[in-house]
Amino acid sequence: MHKAAISNLTVKQQAKLKSPIKDVNERLNSVHKCFDPLNPLFSPGSRIVNHFPGRISFHSPLSSSDDNLFSHIQNLNNTFSSSQNSHNSIAVITDGGIKKSYIATVVAHIWSEYSVVKQLQIQAVNVTPIEVELMAIHISLIPAIEDNNIHDITVITDSISAASKVLESKVNPFQNMVIPVAYAIKLYLARDGRNRIHFWYCSSKGKWPRHKLVDDLSQTSFGHISTNFSTIPTVLKPD
Repeated sequence: MHKAAISNLTVKQQAKLKSPIKDVNERLNSVHKCFDPLNPLFSPGSRIVNHFPGRISFHSPLSSSDDNLFSHIQNLNNTFSSSQNSHNSIAVITDGGIKKSYIATVVAHIWSEYSVVKQLQIQAVNVTPIEVELMAIHISLIPAIEDNNIHDITVITDSISAASKVLESKVNPFQNMVIPVAYAIKLYLARDGRNRIHFWYCSSKGKWPRHKLVDDLSQTSFGHISTNFSTIPTVLKPD
């Protein structure tokens, strides 16, 4: 039996586990990372940044200081207001969390004209934090870009690093999660020269009310595990 198998850990060691872990003796051979390094989307000259420079932007605080965080939140407020005052713009606010039961919950709110016009939820088990954040980007962005009248999308997330993976060309174990989003973004940007996407960082520390709403909901287990995103009622309730 492998030395890292759960059955070889002491009770104290098992109690200290903070994330999902599989018994490697039984499950190691069934765990496979998916790669697609030859996908045309990652070939030189075919990448999103090659065709649409300047039409995807990322915004984070200059530093982690309180002053910079406050200034960043003020800018985020202005950006959000600007998106809500335009018929051709929407804002997407998303977050995900993993409960002690190892159930990951991702919630996304799509805002238009100062109202939540769509809410989405997905749950999964045995996923890593970065996979949860990529799921959050996926379920929020895909439905947002389906509206042909929308030319400006603001995505507000607490993981800019996950969002930036959509533009990465290097091989990574999350490539198959990234490819559907990257293709959707490419089609969205190619559809109209006015189309743009802005990713804005918003941490729980900032206590921005609209982000706190999805953050709080993402910490709740809804009692239903799904592998696909779905539209859910205005008020989220257990099944």
